[in-house]
Amino acid sequence: MPLVYAVAVLTPVGQRVEDSALGGVRETDLFGSDTALNVISVPVVLLLVVVIAAVALARRRLAVGLAAGLVVLASAGTSTLVKRIAVRPEIAQSTTPNSFPSGHATIALAALFAVLMVTPRRFRPLVLLIGAAYAVFVANQTVVYGWHRVSDIVGACAVALFWLGIVRAVGPRVDRGERGDRDGRRGPRRVVTAVLAVSVGVTAAVGIAAVVVALASGAGHDHDALLVAGRMASSTSVLLVVTVVWLADGMHHVDATTDTRGTPTPV
Repeated sequence: MPLVYAVAVLTPVGQRVEDSALGGVRETDLFGSDTALNVISVPVVLLLVVVIAAVALARRRLAVGLAAGLVVLASAGTSTLVKRIAVRPEIAQSTTPNSFPSGHATIALAALFAVLMVTPRRFRPLVLLIGAAYAVFVANQTVVYGWHRVSDIVGACAVALFWLGIVRAVGPRVDRGERGDRDGRRGPRRVVTAVLAVSVGVTAAVGIAAVVVALASGAGHDHDALLVAGRMASSTSVLLVVTVVWLADGMHHVDATTDTRGTPTPV
């Protein structure tokens, strides 16, 4: 995150590149709003934490629920703190206020990770697809409405990923209990992995194509194409982080267990 901030916010080139995408934002949409974005508010975040804790308590995993709630609250708090501390110097003829990182994208991702922590394995593929789609939509809409730049979304991804990593490293084990509660079918897991891989590839390809179109338009550049590129870059960032968590965090598979005879049993 510090590197992204340093390059995109603290250099004239970084500011010009990001602000050029804002030229494609329509005046009718500028700082507009949407139901999906309005859902993210302090009361809703607190309600989400309570629901997560309740689900974890019902599954007799209150410690996991509290850890999941910490992911949401710590991510939201960090995003707010960084936004207040970070500055955006006016070094590229830009007077727009600092917006690094995106609080909306941070909460959308942190909420997804927290919900996954308390969700039984067999339901995680569906939960992840729905949550990832919402997080991508939020990231897209904040760019479309001119609320945030691409670096803001990348910063949000870094914040949510950081707190998930901290909690998973030092917090309680996410999966503990009866085998039947931990297991999930391999088919849905593979489908989710394939969907994520394809989605990352498609959004990245569309973004690159949009950049090529913008550069080919000449010195003035095509701001609409740059806006598309910004949206795709934001979407790709979110999808990459979700994919990394899905593959590397251990939420999507179960290690071999041992049966009553001491023989390893794949699950």
